[in-house]
Amino acid sequence: MVSNIQKSTSTTFTSFIKSKWRSNTSTKSSRQYASSPSITDIERDWVRHSALKLALDGDYRAPLHDSLRSGGSEVLDIGCGAGFWTTDMANNYPISHFTGIDIDKSVFPTTLYRVARNIVFQRVDLLELPLPYEDDTFDFIFIRCMMDVVPDEAWDDILRELVRIMKKGAYIECMETYPDLFDAGPNMSTIMQRNLLISLSICKTPEMQSVASAQNPLPNRMAAIDQLMSMQIKHIHTPVGRHGGPVGSLLLEHWNRIIQSSKEKWIQQKLITEKQLAAAVQEIAKEVDENQTYMSWYSVVAQKKGYKGPIIRIEDFDNPER
Repeated sequence: MVSNIQKSTSTTFTSFIKSKWRSNTSTKSSRQYASSPSITDIERDWVRHSALKLALDGDYRAPLHDSLRSGGSEVLDIGCGAGFWTTDMANNYPISHFTGIDIDKSVFPTTLYRVARNIVFQRVDLLELPLPYEDDTFDFIFIRCMMDVVPDEAWDDILRELVRIMKKGAYIECMETYPDLFDAGPNMSTIMQRNLLISLSICKTPEMQSVASAQNPLPNRMAAIDQLMSMQIKHIHTPVGRHGGPVGSLLLEHWNRIIQSSKEKWIQQKLITEKQLAAAVQEIAKEVDENQTYMSWYSVVAQKKGYKGPIIRIEDFDNPER
């Protein structure tokens, strides 16, 4: 099943590589990535997005369906990458507006990908504050899997800045994975160690090196912001491997893509030989099923204080099931 997914999407992802920068801000970034994302990296993000959508039975947890459906909501996707989440949401809620921001404009979708009219993608560096938005701009801010690209010391300032650009009553949702797999066998454990070593070698400062080992800092940081309320935390466990059905198969493919995108660095730095890696990959597919390997994620949702207006509720009286 996963191989079919790969074949059917490989040509589609080509359109992401040479992209048109559509931005209404002149913000410049002094930071540079170690390298531009490859097609393998972009496809890996799509696989992860698809797996989480299945696992969560949707794209988000914040109680905003009626507001988004009624239209006029402004949504910000932080670190949007190739815009998979942004595009899904824009298609599901065509009369709300979505902004995706990322430091790397090369992965933004082009018009060839039939980007919805209610989306704009902007090149914005999250570390360059203040962000180019007015106070009280957004109804919903979404962040996913950003812990490994933002220095630990920067999060407090970033979260306060995000609260500034949220409307009163708006929601913020952050979703992150714990760095380790659980019940992983020896081969998968070796791969995780190699991946951590490469992450640390890419990081240029002690602050950035602290990112890889940081676990679950966002709920504590968000709880310390007195402008936020009604914080809810949910922990999600997702299988890795065929034992977990479609979700597990997709997340096994996600790890295969991590290996493919990292193997050249591992071999160059003599962390593992090509022969050893090929053997490990073969064993991992068996190992994760034998050990019932799984990943853990946490999602934290909070609301900005101060809204005293009406709450939108939509009832579909034409639906016979209601």
